[in-house]
Amino acid sequence: GVGGSGRQSLTRIAAFMADFSMFSIEISKSYGMTEWREDLKTVLRRAGAEGSPTVFLFSDSQLKMESFLEDINNILNTGEVPNLYAKDEVMQITEMVRTKAKKAGMDGSNSDLFTFFVGQCRANLHMAICMSPVGDAFRERLRKFPSLVNCCTIDWFSEWPSDALKSVASQFLKDVEMEKEETRDACIDMCMVFHQSVRRLADKFFANQGRFYYVTPTSYLELIGTYKTLLADKRKSVSTLNKRYESGLAQIFEAEDQVSVMKVELIELQPVLAKTVIETDEILVVVDKETKDANKVREVVAKDERCR
Repeated sequence: GVGGSGRQSLTRIAAFMADFSMFSIEISKSYGMTEWREDLKTVLRRAGAEGSPTVFLFSDSQLKMESFLEDINNILNTGEVPNLYAKDEVMQITEMVRTKAKKAGMDGSNSDLFTFFVGQCRANLHMAICMSPVGDAFRERLRKFPSLVNCCTIDWFSEWPSDALKSVASQFLKDVEMEKEETRDACIDMCMVFHQSVRRLADKFFANQGRFYYVTPTSYLELIGTYKTLLADKRKSVSTLNKRYESGLAQIFEAEDQVSVMKVELIELQPVLAKTVIETDEILVVVDKETKDANKVREVVAKDERCR
C-alpha cells in the first residue's frame, strides 16, 4: 500500500497483541552497510540466540541501498545472511544456544549449533516489509528478489470504507466542543464527504491524465487535524473580537452613566446658576454707577489742578 495507509501502525498493533518485540532501524545521514549489518546481527541474535519472538519492521523509505533487500531476501529464504558473522561472533552465538540445542537433542558441534541458531531465527523472526506500489521500483524489486513473493504473505492496504472514515472522524472530533451533537455529526459526515470526493476526483484525474494522485488515510487525518486547527484559531479570533466588543460596550455604557449623572447635576445647578446671573447683573449695575461717580470726581480734581 501507499505511504500513510496504516501499514506500520497495524504491524505495531499486531506485534503488541501477539506479545512480540519490535525492531526497526534508524536511518541517518551516515547510515551505511556497516550499520545495516550490525543491526541485522542484533535482530538475528535477539530472535535466534535469545529466543525472543521479534518483528523486524522495514519500510522502503529506509532503503538507502538495494543491497539491503538482498540481505532481506536471504533471511526470508534461508534464515541467515552469508558471511555476516566473524569467527569469534559465531563462537559467541554457538555458546548462547548450546543449552537450548542440547535440550532439543542436538550434539555440540559448532555446525549443528549454528544450524540450530538459524532454525531459531526462522521460527522467531517475522519480517514485516512495507513497500509502496507507486512507480516501477516495486515491480523491479519483486523481479530481482523473488523471496519477497515466494516467502511472504502480501497484504494490500486499500482505501478505507465509509464506516472506517466515520469512526476515525468521530474519535478525533469527540474532544472538540460543539453546541449540539447534531453539529458534531454533520462535521463528521462532511469530513467523510470531502475525503471521498477527493478520491473520486483522483480517479477522474487518472482517467483523463493517466497520472496517479494518491489519497491516503494520512491525508484524511491531516484533513481532520487541519479542521481542528482552523476551528480553534477561528474560535480564538472570534472570542478576542467578542471580548473587544464587550469591552467597548462596557465603556460606552459607563460613559452613558457618567453623562446621565452630569445631566442631573447640571439640572440641579440651574437655579444656582440663575441666581448667580442675577447677582452678577446687580453687581454690574453697582460697578457701573460707581464707575460714573469716580469719573465725575476725576473731572473735578482735574479742573482744580488746572486752576492752580
